[in-house]
Amino acid sequence: MRLLLVVAAMRHGGAERIVVQLAADAVRRGDAVTVASAGGPWVEQVRAAGARHELVPLDRRSAPATLRAAGRLAAVLRRFRPEVVHAHNVRAALAAALALARPGRRPPLLTTLHGLAPTDYPAAARLLRLAGGPVVACAPAVGRSLLAAGFPASRLEVIANGVAVEPPSEAELAAMRRRLAVGSRPLAVGIGRLAAQKAWPTLIEAARSIEGADVLVAGDGPLRAELEAAAAAAGDRVRFVGPVEGPAALVGLARCVVSTSAWEGLPLALLEALALGAPVVATAVDGVTDVVPPDAALLVPAGDPAAVAAAVNRVLTEPGLAERLSRAARGASGAWALDTMLSRYRERYAACATVPP
Repeated sequence: MRLLLVVAAMRHGGAERIVVQLAADAVRRGDAVTVASAGGPWVEQVRAAGARHELVPLDRRSAPATLRAAGRLAAVLRRFRPEVVHAHNVRAALAAALALARPGRRPPLLTTLHGLAPTDYPAAARLLRLAGGPVVACAPAVGRSLLAAGFPASRLEVIANGVAVEPPSEAELAAMRRRLAVGSRPLAVGIGRLAAQKAWPTLIEAARSIEGADVLVAGDGPLRAELEAAAAAAGDRVRFVGPVEGPAALVGLARCVVSTSAWEGLPLALLEALALGAPVVATAVDGVTDVVPPDAALLVPAGDPAAVAAAVNRVLTEPGLAERLSRAARGASGAWALDTMLSRYRERYAACATVPP
């Protein structure tokens, strides 16, 4: 099979991680794979997986930019001649649909939606209806929100994000400890993009009341300077350490992993932390509560710094709590196995490829 994966950019993020995993799996099975995006640090991971990368300016948010991207994508289609086009998120789906709107045989378009702010679903449902083709939701909550916004159930399928992560070695733990210059104090760690969705100001405020621990956030994004300034103004209780490739070692150093998101599709960093048995404090938003059993993490209301601080302090101080959460998290992690996700997508690609144009 010839598979074209289309995504806005290959920067640090969950959708981008899924693209790398899908590309690597398809290449292992003998498929020819090209990824089209606006580029970014993870292009090297695409190439290391054995896939090609084509530079297409898909990361600009305007109608003229989408039209220009569609023109570049049409050229990629002519050169590569894919049998299936798999777009990730709405902007990529629109550009792909426009690029495919030409005479002759057209490969089928499949779109995965990786989650949106709640207010964005009505527009997304309209645009995805226009783009055509089946849509995969990355989590049950994403599927429910699309249906509620009017997207037809006959075109929707849920394939939950999956992860696979190996526990870090002692050498990796030691290297991460040196890199971050951390001492013997317990660590509470957040991992994710520095974007509004992740609500890091909640953690910054909560850190004022987290006792006896250092608080780190690993990730990058458009709000980094703003968040670092807010953390400094709040007493420098939170340190932003930039992106961390292979975060298993960071999770291994953490006494508690914290997610303060205002909304989620299905957060890969959180699923990886749980699979590694990290005690987790997370906001009880739909993309989390759908898959994380209540005994596998301490779930708190979104936007409540006091609740976050109280939960983290419980993990750090309450006898036996961290161990109970760790056991339950490891037990639950089979529900989000990477192999299951990859198998479902392979089935979906095969089904798309057999549909007459």
